[in-house]
Amino acid sequence: VSIARTCNCMYALLQQRQRDIEFRESTNDLRQRMQSDISRLEAKIERMDAQLAAKDRELATLTRTEAKNTAALKAHIEKLQQERDEFQKMVIGNQQVRTQQIHETKKKEKEYIKLQEKLNQVLMEKKKESSRSGMEIMNLLQKEGRQRGTWTGKKNDNDYYKMIVDAYEVKKQELVQENADLRALLRSMQMDMREFLNAPTGSSQPAVAGNGRQEAGSPQSPLGGKTDVFDLPFHMARDQIEESLRTKMASVKARMTQLQDAQKGAEVTSEVTERELELEAQLVEARSIIQEQV
Repeated sequence: VSIARTCNCMYALLQQRQRDIEFRESTNDLRQRMQSDISRLEAKIERMDAQLAAKDRELATLTRTEAKNTAALKAHIEKLQQERDEFQKMVIGNQQVRTQQIHETKKKEKEYIKLQEKLNQVLMEKKKESSRSGMEIMNLLQKEGRQRGTWTGKKNDNDYYKMIVDAYEVKKQELVQENADLRALLRSMQMDMREFLNAPTGSSQPAVAGNGRQEAGSPQSPLGGKTDVFDLPFHMARDQIEESLRTKMASVKARMTQLQDAQKGAEVTSEVTERELELEAQLVEARSIIQEQV
């Protein structure tokens, strides 16, 4: 009995020993796995610390960049506001100048038409007066010629010739006066055309005549040459005056074309308004960006 009990005890001890060995092995495996996990976790913690430091540096860099961008954006917004204000002032000034130029152009055009009509009227009246004066002299000569047959003395002949000379002198004085009035009218037209052609149009280019020559400034009159050209005999100044008148008419047409182009330029105002709206939209967008960043 004691041998069997002893064997049973030894068998129980062996089983316990086997269980202890297995438990020890499993414990060692678990400890190794845990050490390996701890090593991996420590390495991961180191990596996370490095990443955290890098993110901190990146955050600091982004903060500085954001501050710079905010300052630059504010400066850009202020610049855009200044440009918008200057642009609005320029648009308003251009509109006022264009309106004034169009008004002055219409006024000068009406004055030019009136002067041209007046000149034509004076020329027609001069032609009528010339024909009427010639008829009067012929009638006077015919009347006196019919009465001359009743004259008997030399005195009557002298009176007849004196009458003819007096009538001629009177008519000559009338023609001289009409000529002076016509010269004065031409000078007046010259001054009006000079003011019209030299009026500012907002363009830096001088008016170009029909023959391709540029108009001069104040030293030359709009009719070409100096103002004393009207004091010359008509047969000497005729070609010069006619050529200058043609040149000035071409200049007037060119000026009217420029003014029409300037009037068409008023349509640019709509484009200016669109540009202004775009600037305002940019300002609103920039402000919203600043508010989001702040």
